[in-house]
Amino acid sequence: AALELTKAREHGAKALSKKIAEELVGLGMEKAQFVITVQPLREYGPQGRDELLMEFSANPGEAKKPLSKIASGGEISRIALAIKTVSANSGGAATMVFDEIDTGIGGKTAQMVAERIALISAYRQVLCITHLPQIASMGDTHLYIAKKSNAAHTKTIVEELTDALRISEIARMASGVDATAASLDNAREMLQNAQIKKATLRKKLQAAKC
Repeated sequence: AALELTKAREHGAKALSKKIAEELVGLGMEKAQFVITVQPLREYGPQGRDELLMEFSANPGEAKKPLSKIASGGEISRIALAIKTVSANSGGAATMVFDEIDTGIGGKTAQMVAERIALISAYRQVLCITHLPQIASMGDTHLYIAKKSNAAHTKTIVEELTDALRISEIARMASGVDATAASLDNAREMLQNAQIKKATLRKKLQAAKC
């Protein structure tokens, strides 16, 4: 029975490794290598006689090493996103939290990250801390978080933005300066396109289920 389980794991690990590696390409990690290996244990246990190891290399020429020892916070977030995208409808935690997932990315990669997060949100609640307008635009709800300090205390303020305030915040995130008429128009267009894209993704998922 353990031997059959090992064979099934080896087959699944190979297929899953390939799918995750393909997702990483679209998340700004074109040269990354990701492999799940099935390693034998000395003794049998309730779950067979295997140990599963995730190995990762971010750059060409670097040897693959255990994910827990080599990946940065941003890389781990994107790897987690790739894994959840591949297995979004296969169970797991009810809520996913992504922090630092936008580290070192922008432009097209940021858009692809945003779309994958939106895909996961069709199956899970997603909390995403981001500084990128492409990702923030995809949210169903936009919370603005800030710290306010005086001589005695520091408070964290969390505010759910109205539609108008959200446009202003997206404009600020995109331009980095006080909102102008052009930046506000760009923010409106970004939000509209994001909602259209998100609706399209969810329709495809529903069609696939049927």
